[in-house]
Amino acid sequence: MYFEQECRKFLRPLRLEYQMFDMGPERLSLANGTLLKHEISVINCQGHQLKCSFFEINPQSDCCIIYCHGFNGCQVEGVKYAHVAAQYNLNFCTFDFQGCGQSQGDLITFGYLEQNDITCIILDIKKRFQQNQFILWGRSLGATTIQLKKQPYVSGYVLDSCFTDLNKACVSMIQKSTSLPKLIIKSALYLLKGKIESQGNFKFEDIKIQRADSSVPTLYICSDQDTLIKPKNTIGLYQQHNGLRDLIKIQGEHNDSRSLQLINQICCWCKERFQINCQQSCNESSPGEIRKKYQHLAGRSSLVRTPSDIISKYEQNRQHVNHCQNQSTSVLKYNNQYVIQTKKLYYQEYPQKFAGQQSKILQQRMSQEVGNSIQFIRKPIFN
Repeated sequence: MYFEQECRKFLRPLRLEYQMFDMGPERLSLANGTLLKHEISVINCQGHQLKCSFFEINPQSDCCIIYCHGFNGCQVEGVKYAHVAAQYNLNFCTFDFQGCGQSQGDLITFGYLEQNDITCIILDIKKRFQQNQFILWGRSLGATTIQLKKQPYVSGYVLDSCFTDLNKACVSMIQKSTSLPKLIIKSALYLLKGKIESQGNFKFEDIKIQRADSSVPTLYICSDQDTLIKPKNTIGLYQQHNGLRDLIKIQGEHNDSRSLQLINQICCWCKERFQINCQQSCNESSPGEIRKKYQHLAGRSSLVRTPSDIISKYEQNRQHVNHCQNQSTSVLKYNNQYVIQTKKLYYQEYPQKFAGQQSKILQQRMSQEVGNSIQFIRKPIFN
């Protein structure tokens, strides 16, 4: 009976109750526009309703920050950040994980099922509000959940006080609420572990961050005064991250409120990431633009054959394109498909025939030397 009660404390902590009044006004006037709040429900993979709030800045933006709350938290955590994000012309979304706040569900699985909740939120917000870019901002359990799964349409992570090992996090949580020695806590957790895993239908080993995802730009946040989740968790991930990364060290305990200065730093970082990603997208030539370039170089547009599947991937697949030469045509091989072209798509080649007007004896002599072949001078169109 005792073990059952302790398991319920982990898997079914008391919900934080809130009223719609706590979610802020429906409409808020700002210096750069109007902030509108949309209350929506999203169905997750388990069929549970997730309560979600989308704060939309007008004039409209297609960039959105999604806030993921911590253990035993709710979406009210992120509401106070929405108006700050709006000042940077960014939309903001906050929601209740399953089993938290006003969302349906009975159990918390420390990120195992919650990672799919994030996917459902992203896809719904993208479709409903035409959002193209997302940055995931998580705190504590939310930060860990973000890293468990590669999410679509994500331009960056903001990870505030994340843990990397559920076993160690549980020991810290118990140690924080009791005065028992660490050895006794580990022994008790060992006995509870099997019960928790069977009831929650997940393994503790599933909630472990082996390495940082270096492919996603990440802003790490930690505090040296945090006694619940040690800063070495965050610093270790920061050191492993080989891509674009930043680290902010703050003051305060694990559950202390974040300062307005920090929130502005986070929103500024997110804005920069969105702008960089947008510039990279704009710099990529569209198929129509590349077609015009080839038509101009070829001189006669009717002779230029530029399949869209080749053009759109010209830059990244140029090294994978094989050229086969013929005396009258060129053949471009791409993905096991052959396209015959009268003009060269990627290279201009000028055939120079030997012995054009020479005697047959000279032709025979040269054919023996060069094998009756044609020499091509290959010049790249673009430097």
